[in-house]
Amino acid sequence: MTTKPTGKARLKKSANAGTAESEYIVDAPQTGEPIVAENYLVSQPWRALLLLAGCLAVTLGVLGIFLPLLPTVPFLLLAAACFSRSSRKLQLWLFNHRYLGPYLTNYLLRKGISKKQLVSSLSSMWLAMLLAIYFAPYWAVKILLVITACLVSRHLLSLQRLP
Repeated sequence: MTTKPTGKARLKKSANAGTAESEYIVDAPQTGEPIVAENYLVSQPWRALLLLAGCLAVTLGVLGIFLPLLPTVPFLLLAAACFSRSSRKLQLWLFNHRYLGPYLTNYLLRKGISKKQLVSSLSSMWLAMLLAIYFAPYWAVKILLVITACLVSRHLLSLQRLP
């Protein structure tokens, strides 16, 4: 299935759409490349739990944008997985979201971050780490915080840059 990039994620059924384990393909908003999300039909109690877990993961992901020690992308990936098994509408909302969608598509398709995201992540992380180091009561904790900040910085700097 090939389609042109449309600027919004779209949901399409694949060829085995009638089976219990059908796949739904979400086209990435920026590139039009397909992101395949398997959609397992789940019972109502599981669906409610997955919806709740997905909403909680989105909340934690949004908080992670502002709190440097809370990861954003893993929580958004968890939310996308939960929504793919419980609510196609919420899955599309997440991929089409003005601020959250690019985190997912950049990670799933190109595994990189933009320069703006890199600068924002590094500056907020180091600001929070320096405050934590200042208030940490023990030298061992201060050293662990510095090591953690250095390793996270190294990881962020090793990621591919996106335009």
